[in-house]
Amino acid sequence: MNYSRRPPRRSQQNTYGNIMKYMSILMVLLYFGFGLYVLLSSPKQIPFPKEYKIILGGLLLFYGFIRFVRAYQQYFKKPRRNEED
Repeated sequence: MNYSRRPPRRSQQNTYGNIMKYMSILMVLLYFGFGLYVLLSSPKQIPFPKEYKIILGGLLLFYGFIRFVRAYQQYFKKPRRNEED
């Protein structure tokens, strides 16, 4: 019996890549959504001072934007000829 480790099949790699792509999109949407919710919520919904809500909401939106840029570069941008492995 041959117990050597085989490299993962291409279909397994594609499945993992697709799952990670959709998870990164989901996280971007969650950060954007939660950031907007914090910014636009009433004082009864989130009892923070307005300055803290602006800071927290802005940070969440900014981090969502950073996650979007990273996901776009990793999963959606086609590599250039000189950037190929």
